Amino acid sequence: QLLFYSAPDNMEPNLLWLKKRLNLSNAQTQTIIKRMPSIMYSSIDDKMEPTLKWLQRRLLLEDDDSELANIIIKQPSLLGHSVQNNLEPTLDFCIEAIGNEKDAAEAITKFPAILGYSLENRLKPRLKEAKEVGMDIDKACLKRLAAYNQKQWNASLAFQSRKLITQNSNDYRGVAQHSVTTSK
Repeated sequence: QLLFYSAPDNMEPNLLWLKKRLNLSNAQTQTIIKRMPSIMYSSIDDKMEPTLKWLQRRLLLEDDDSELANIIIKQPSLLGHSVQNNLEPTLDFCIEAIGNEKDAAEAITKFPAILGYSLENRLKPRLKEAKEVGMDIDKACLKRLAAYNQKQWNASLAFQSRKLITQNSNDYRGVAQHSVTTSK
């Protein structure tokens, strides 16, 4: 698809706009383009600017273009995702999982790849597993839900299960000792 676009007419304005909009260096702009070449022919008015505005508003960045730039440098594919079908539902999931918008926004700002993972195939099933083994659902857990490969995730679940068993065993011993002491 890139072959059908004229570089001066279509791609160069996008590069210049993105560089100016996010106050990017040449190296940062190149990094973004290498990671997501389709940005060069993406619509500024219909796709990129609305997505940037949404990210800025929903991640509570206000007018912080430097933080927004860091997010796009880390995860340029966000500019290609549908706000309505991908970004919004995933952010809402994160807010609901953690329990507050500020912590969810901070987690995503630090690890924006969270917004790129499948809700149905990865995030929701892993959240359910995390709750089943008693994990604290916080910013760190949210990152693990997304970032860990299956082996790491299974190890995390196993560790939490052992921790829960040990805690329950200690709680049981405490209750048993208390009942013996009070019955004398």
